[in-house]
Amino acid sequence: MDERLESMYRRFTWRILSNYVSPWEFEQLRDQITDYEQWCGAWCAEAGRHVERGDEALAAGRRLTAGDSYLRAALFYHWASFMFTHDSAKYRAALTAMGQAWEKAAPLLDPPMEILTVPFEGMTLNGYLRVPDGASRPPVVLLLPGADSTKEELYNLGDYIVARGLAFAAFDGPGQGIVSFEGKLRPDYEVAVRAIIDSLAARGDLDASRLAVGGISYGGLFAIRAAAADERIRAVVSISSWYTPAGRFETMEPLSRAGQYQHLGPDPAAVMESITLAGAASRATVPLLQVYGGLDPASPPSQAEKIAAEYGGPVTTVVYDDGVHIVNNIWYKARPMVADWLAQAI
Repeated sequence: MDERLESMYRRFTWRILSNYVSPWEFEQLRDQITDYEQWCGAWCAEAGRHVERGDEALAAGRRLTAGDSYLRAALFYHWASFMFTHDSAKYRAALTAMGQAWEKAAPLLDPPMEILTVPFEGMTLNGYLRVPDGASRPPVVLLLPGADSTKEELYNLGDYIVARGLAFAAFDGPGQGIVSFEGKLRPDYEVAVRAIIDSLAARGDLDASRLAVGGISYGGLFAIRAAAADERIRAVVSISSWYTPAGRFETMEPLSRAGQYQHLGPDPAAVMESITLAGAASRATVPLLQVYGGLDPASPPSQAEKIAAEYGGPVTTVVYDDGVHIVNNIWYKARPMVADWLAQAI
């Protein structure tokens, strides 16, 4: 098997299967793809079939079915782009198609999504918002993706959050998704988070005085940094993150290392060295939930211990001994638990 394919399946199978990809489709694509260069095209083709099913359902008046099909199409386009940054044209095309499918899904979901944009230092940060049906100025949770993930990958966790009466927003910041063509991941990412919070706080339909921020992987670290810098944040969730990713670049597998140039810029190792919670963790005083997987060598539970030792407020750390990175293999346990914690925290 192609070395890059082997790396993809060994490390990311559970991540893919936990986000609207059926095991059957996954196995069909696995049989079809024999060389990694086929990855993006094959996943885009399957995404296109979901779009076609959505179009047929919409034409027949089956709006919920159409919304589900477009949602799945968007996630398939996401996986098409995933770890395919070496072909910039195909990477951008898959992300563009993902955005188009996402916009088609937005009004058809229950509750619907509102597509959001926030201008930030010459970039456009893309996001979405879901508000529980009938809710009047509900609390809001803002979630941030990791370096190689996107806001679409957070939808399912958001579904659990919305079901508990909280509004849910997710955004791609600098270095993430298609925004990575405009700006790269940065150590003061919390500045972008502040701009997003400003936009949410300006709305009359949300109670921004009850606001939580969280994230997966890098997003968790930046959520903590945001809480240290923005007094409007009432609670924080960090899933499979780091005190600092310094030194990681040299140990990363080639497939992941190549993508860091797209997300972090021409010197990924230097950017990783500059990203840290040193001096920030102690300034964050609101409740923090940390979630880690015991089988995760990328961000092991020892990172949670280091963060907790310096954090300035109450810390709850949950370690799933059988969990991988972002606990995607046991998402059915971790995501409801996170949503329950948030519902109590804000």
